[in-house]
Amino acid sequence: MTIYSDEEILVSKFFIIEFNYNSNMNVNNDIDNLSKITSDYTEKETMFELNNFYRLTNNDIKKATEVYARAYSKIKLYEKALEDVEEKSQVLKTFFEVAIRYGLKYGFPYAPSEQLEGISIWIPHEKADMTMWRLIRSGGFKNSFKLVKIGRDFLASVKGLSQLDKDRAKNMVGKRYLDLMSLAVDPEYQRKGIASKLLKAMFKKTDSCGYSTYVSADIDNVDFYKKHGFKVIKEINIKINNYDLPNYEMVRNPNNTT
Repeated sequence: MTIYSDEEILVSKFFIIEFNYNSNMNVNNDIDNLSKITSDYTEKETMFELNNFYRLTNNDIKKATEVYARAYSKIKLYEKALEDVEEKSQVLKTFFEVAIRYGLKYGFPYAPSEQLEGISIWIPHEKADMTMWRLIRSGGFKNSFKLVKIGRDFLASVKGLSQLDKDRAKNMVGKRYLDLMSLAVDPEYQRKGIASKLLKAMFKKTDSCGYSTYVSADIDNVDFYKKHGFKVIKEINIKINNYDLPNYEMVRNPNNTT
């Protein structure tokens, strides 16, 4: 049996903010709701299935983390967070493995092909809150402990990102939506329309069933999302190390309605 230190447990809570601040989301509720996943979730499997795209499996986790590490290393927010980190690539791989595993368990992770030129991970609103139990069941919980050993400074730098999750839960309450948890295109395939292709394919599905889509974007990507119908509902500054970096909470309504 593995024994974790108090520090490791504290740092791991970065990934389970909802578990801490929302009294309605707890382990007992998740256990009680396990039986409710089947019929509703199976229906969504059909609703948001992208037939002409490749759906990631557990066999793709390692390659997917490499794609994310290469793609996000060039984004300003992560560049600043990694300034004092030695193992930059490994930290990013470990960090994004949490999202990938969560998407595999509770969402819809797609790529154009098995080459994983780009990856989009969509989470239905019922599962958008990354609670303790869901994190454990997805297999991502152990990654937070790995990060303590190799990326403690990185975790301390990005803790401000938790505000985005709180805002999403508040701003989208009562709405049907997909959360675009992450979107990455391998640098080798960037500027070839892959990200747009992944978005537009899912928009056809969300438009047809009346779902909104939600995303949080940094300064590097906000204009890209605006071009695809997203509107800024809130702008906040995220403190990364000694930098205040703007971040944008954005929503695209079905069929681009206002």
